[in-house]
Amino acid sequence: MQSKILLFKVVLILVFFWGNPASAQQELIFILAGQSNMAGQGERSKVPAHYRKNPRNVSFYHNGYKAPLNHFAYFGPEIGFAHEVARRYPKHQIKIIKFAVGGTSMLAWAPNWSVHRANLTKNASAGPLFKKLLQTANASYDSKKSRISAVLWVQGEADAKYPAIARQYKNNLSIFVTALRRQLDNRNTQFIVAGVNPPVKQFPASAVINKAQKQVVASLPNMQFIRTIDLSKRSDNLHFDTLGQIKLGKRFAKLVRP
Repeated sequence: MQSKILLFKVVLILVFFWGNPASAQQELIFILAGQSNMAGQGERSKVPAHYRKNPRNVSFYHNGYKAPLNHFAYFGPEIGFAHEVARRYPKHQIKIIKFAVGGTSMLAWAPNWSVHRANLTKNASAGPLFKKLLQTANASYDSKKSRISAVLWVQGEADAKYPAIARQYKNNLSIFVTALRRQLDNRNTQFIVAGVNPPVKQFPASAVINKAQKQVVASLPNMQFIRTIDLSKRSDNLHFDTLGQIKLGKRFAKLVRP
């Protein structure tokens, strides 16, 4: 009799898990990419104590190598993002893949990269970043077993230096998003863009970039825009400081979905 009861319980458990796909928690993978405000100038030495411990369900990959979140002297939005997304999805394993290169324009990230085009914003030496981003992502997860949950994008200041290039930003970003989605998993992966607000004197076309970012977000599916103008910065009034980066990461995390 007891063996029959035990068998019945096992069957119930199997039916529950097989019949409820949501119960099988898949790994959540997030790609963080962009230029210097994604690379980050938040200071590790100033991180509040409760952000210094790596969340147990989060693994972090920087430029293709696994590392603790607090491994580097400077950081971007990954720390605030990791803690907030771990709190939101405690039953999921979370993988953060970061690849960022400071001072790079959309011409450096173009899927159809060329030395001539990249050199228009003095980025030829960075090489084809779209290709490098894909290589970094592919080295950090198994595309046959997992899929990307979202791409977080912090970039645009470099384009804002060049008014003629800034006028191409809408088209360049649209091409980038569409090509990246196609290469990652051929679906409309969630894509979240952080607005730019650098000093206008050095970056005269920043308003053009912000407008273009919002237009792309409105024109393509499954995209969101994050306002950053209220985030605190370092003395250069360009790079977010420690608290600003933590807040930026948390804002990203509040928008992502499994």
